[in-house]
Amino acid sequence: MLVAGEDAILFEPSIGVDLGEYNLYTACPATIPDWKGAYRIPGNDLCTHLDDLREQVATLLASDADRDTIVACVKQHRTDLLETLADAARELCEYASAYDRPVLVTEDSHYEPDLWAWLTDPDAHRGTAWLLAMAHLRLRTVAAEYALEVATVPETHSSQECHGCGVIGDRPRGKTLRCCNPDCHVDVVHADYNAAKVLAQRYTPGQRCVYRSCSRSRSPPVTTAERPALVADGGPPRSPSDDP
Repeated sequence: MLVAGEDAILFEPSIGVDLGEYNLYTACPATIPDWKGAYRIPGNDLCTHLDDLREQVATLLASDADRDTIVACVKQHRTDLLETLADAARELCEYASAYDRPVLVTEDSHYEPDLWAWLTDPDAHRGTAWLLAMAHLRLRTVAAEYALEVATVPETHSSQECHGCGVIGDRPRGKTLRCCNPDCHVDVVHADYNAAKVLAQRYTPGQRCVYRSCSRSRSPPVTTAERPALVADGGPPRSPSDDP
């Protein structure tokens, strides 16, 4: 059970869940004091499995293997991949279940999983072709088994918005985000951890990204209180006081 100190159970209504390849799931509650408290589930093994499968299918397609052999190979690997995704989603839901009535908040993804497209199209992106879309579906399925609510919010700039001030930062390296607001307490943050917290905040009334960079405007950053709330699926964002 997740605790603060030795005996206090944490309660938090919204937990942002960022989906990726390096980190398959990164979860972060909206109001923890430090993004370093985020919870991550690596995706390296899944990505390696997918890459190996792609090479194997390419070899089979270039050989004299019949259609049934190729189909059987893909089906078996797909079953294994889905089980791995389900295990990761269960781990995430176990983490979230330590909170009181949590809402898992993900980005509003419009991708449809197509494993065959990833396997046969050299231009297909591993994440958008199958992995991230399927990880999202697996999370929803497993969350339902745990009776956990899943909501979505707009994904625009979620990996670039600073969770501390809402200004669009710089991505000097792929895994990190640097906030360019000199008045913000955030300097460099892991991009996945930051995105997870941003998604959680976007489910909370009164918080929205300003969608601009400090370097492009000399006006002061918009404060959290001045931002309109984003709308999640299922209606406007809720606050804890809205619960019966």
